[in-house]
Amino acid sequence: MNEVLAVSRKEVKYLLNLPDRLYLLGALDRLLTPDAYGGYNGYTVRSVYFDGITNEDYMDKRNHCNEKKRIRVRVYHPDDPVAKFELKRKSFGRELKESVVISRADAQRLLQRDYSVLLHYDNPTARYGYDLMTTRLYRPVSLIEYDRRAYTHPNFNTRVTMDNNLRYCDFCYDLFAQKLNFKAALPKDETILEIKYDRFLFRQIQEVLAQCDLSRKPPSKFGNSRNILNDCYA
Repeated sequence: MNEVLAVSRKEVKYLLNLPDRLYLLGALDRLLTPDAYGGYNGYTVRSVYFDGITNEDYMDKRNHCNEKKRIRVRVYHPDDPVAKFELKRKSFGRELKESVVISRADAQRLLQRDYSVLLHYDNPTARYGYDLMTTRLYRPVSLIEYDRRAYTHPNFNTRVTMDNNLRYCDFCYDLFAQKLNFKAALPKDETILEIKYDRFLFRQIQEVLAQCDLSRKPPSKFGNSRNILNDCYA
């Protein structure tokens, strides 16, 4: 099982109110193709994030560094037989996301800090993740979940997502648990809009977005879920 996906795109994010969310759902249904995974009804995303012993990734986010990284394991349903090990790096507004499909058993071992399972996968992303997580003493730090509507278009590798009902768990990193005690990380009438594309965002989407209030920037999903550190460094 050595499937690897690497995607590099420009990424911008906004925080939407409910009227703009409803407007965009209608407009994007006509312009773009709903993500094949979730279709028109969308889907749930659940991720466990890791960070080093010094909370380096959180501090880079908090200090607005131009270069940041995230390491996470992601599923779309607690019964999923596989998971995605993902390394996400951002540099001056451009994002590179590398994903490795791993088994459910290996994902569970990662959550127990057994990073040697990454050596089962013959690719540089898994090897880099192993080296980084072992030398800098990474450990699970937050579990988040949200509901996503996603759209794609082949022109310029375009992808638009709308995430709402963002929630997180304190001190529980069971990626495959059927029931979790979530806390709200964002009001339910607010949505995180993410737009990813290569080179140019084509005109029809620009015209649709011009009808929305895009003056607000969203909170970081990763940073917002680390509630205790947010309080400590406030």
